Amino acid sequence: MNPFAPSRTQTLHMTIKAISAPTTPAGLSATSSDDVLVARARAGDSRAFELLAERHSTPLRRVLYRITRDCEAAKDAVQEALVSAWRSIGGFEGRSRFSTWFTRIGINAAYSGMRGQRELTFDPQDGIGEQVPDWGSRPDEVFESREFLAAVDVALGELPTDYRTAVVLRDVEGYSTAEAAGMLGIEERALKSRLHRGRMALRAQLDDHFAEEAS
Repeated sequence: MNPFAPSRTQTLHMTIKAISAPTTPAGLSATSSDDVLVARARAGDSRAFELLAERHSTPLRRVLYRITRDCEAAKDAVQEALVSAWRSIGGFEGRSRFSTWFTRIGINAAYSGMRGQRELTFDPQDGIGEQVPDWGSRPDEVFESREFLAAVDVALGELPTDYRTAVVLRDVEGYSTAEAAGMLGIEERALKSRLHRGRMALRAQLDDHFAEEAS
């Protein structure tokens, strides 16, 4: 089963119905912009929030799966994020995009669920990046092979959570530094530091993979 297949779960439907106002103004559709939907949702329009949820839940679940490496944990975090976002949508001031705000809520929910499992160490003296493997002579076909991509996925899962999250947001999902920092609630400088260390750790692990393949 594809964990990222789009769907409106029964849990989401019941959640929205239970905490939303009964009336829904007309004029909304799946093509309405986020700004329009957010404005209506802030006014208490549950249908507007449902449309936002349908639009952004699957991308968020994908991000959270890559962070948690657990499909069920990702789904649970999305549900928690939906409830939290609906309850606090009135206070959303639009200083960032809705997707950035919603993703930050989801990441916080995912991190809460990983308590006790999450590697919290973020030590500037951890030595990561001191020795960077030289891949300059490797052909492009290596980097495009299924074996390499599978090795990347395994190596990504072995990174400390803070490093992995930074790499996922910037290098996998393609968010800007400002967006990724906003999603994590940290300064851009801190995001860049985590990203650098995550990339270097990933590179070192992949070099070990290549060394094993060659032996």
